[in-house]
Amino acid sequence: MTNIEMISTKEIVPGNNDRTVFDSIALQQLASNINDHGLIQPITVRWFDETNCFQIVAGERRFRACKDILNWSEIPAIVKDLTDNEASVIMLAENIAREDLDPIDEAHAYKSRMDIYGLTVKELAKLTGLSPIKINFRIKLLSLRSDIQDLIRTGNLKIGYAQILADANLDQNRQLISIRELRDNKQPSTKWFRAFVNALLEQQAQGSMFEMPLLGGPQFSIIPNSKMSLPPTPSDTNPPTIGKSTKEILSNQSNFWSSAATAWDAIGKPFKRQECDAAAKALQLALGAI
Repeated sequence: MTNIEMISTKEIVPGNNDRTVFDSIALQQLASNINDHGLIQPITVRWFDETNCFQIVAGERRFRACKDILNWSEIPAIVKDLTDNEASVIMLAENIAREDLDPIDEAHAYKSRMDIYGLTVKELAKLTGLSPIKINFRIKLLSLRSDIQDLIRTGNLKIGYAQILADANLDQNRQLISIRELRDNKQPSTKWFRAFVNALLEQQAQGSMFEMPLLGGPQFSIIPNSKMSLPPTPSDTNPPTIGKSTKEILSNQSNFWSSAATAWDAIGKPFKRQECDAAAKALQLALGAI
């Protein structure tokens, strides 16, 4: 049988809550509901020697609503004898179950427990009843720029797009480029965004190949905006003439148009890609005829 005690709110302190943002409007609504119907579910606390008072394990939102808004001097609480690890797991389980955490707080919650208690992803998944894949996905979000993390917190960046970006492990500049392109695309899709991000990743892995003159020819970029040039097309660009023989020249020009096709594909321009592909194939046919 669970014993419920009335404890002075002055003798209770918050625990190491995973949630860093408390919605003031949501707290007001919670307080109104408690005022009308009572506190249906008591908070859970444990005695904490370091502070010589009770520490909240579960129910900090309820505690804040009762103490700060309703001005309760006492609150019903379930007192449990818990280790740090046990209290941490209960707190995480409650927050996840109630969906009180935004994705970034959720990621920090997983990461902190792994760091503090030396848990593996598999062990944490077993304790929380979550899949290892979800935990890994959330932790990857912490590799993103802080301003992009803020977009995720506020719901201005959908988690699907955020996950694609986090999976790629781009540097911070390319992360920002990706978000700007997503913002400027009036009809984005996850397929388009994944292709765009993967192209940036390839660029990053190859030492910014598309940011340097290709085979001695004109410079172009896979990033379309007002300050950067678009990839070339056969209708507006002559491929560079590089090589000591006709075969070398044709081979280099074919590679030039293949790279341009990849760049157009990355920014979601299939017809431009087809033009460049056709030019590359025509040069390959010419090369085969020599």
